[in-house]
Amino acid sequence: MAMRRCEDMDTQHSQPRLSDQMQQSWESGDFWVVYAILHSFAFDVIYWQKIDRRFFGPTDTDDPSEAWKERLNLLDENEKVEMERLVTRKLEEMEDRVLAWDPDEYTEAFRLELIRRREEKANESKEFDQEPE
Repeated sequence: MAMRRCEDMDTQHSQPRLSDQMQQSWESGDFWVVYAILHSFAFDVIYWQKIDRRFFGPTDTDDPSEAWKERLNLLDENEKVEMERLVTRKLEEMEDRVLAWDPDEYTEAFRLELIRRREEKANESKEFDQEPE
């Protein structure tokens, strides 16, 4: 709404309104596809709540832990075999996967600053505890 007001104040309407494109994206469901791609941490929830129904229709259940089972019939036998291989491989990888983190300079600087602050607080607490009453 605020964007539309700003666009209305603009006297040069030579280009399509961004608010119209945003509204169309919301109504069509394209917004959710893009959001899921950009926010992988939320992909499963978004997929089962918004995307799956759009492309494959409703399921008998709204529970994602069950809904996927209804979609298995969309796969042919070769695809099911490949899926089983992938699941097996991923489960094996989970058993011995080592998480490696290579922080960038900003993250490392932030981590060091947190350590410094903790040490300062600890020192302040020690000084406070040692003060005579």
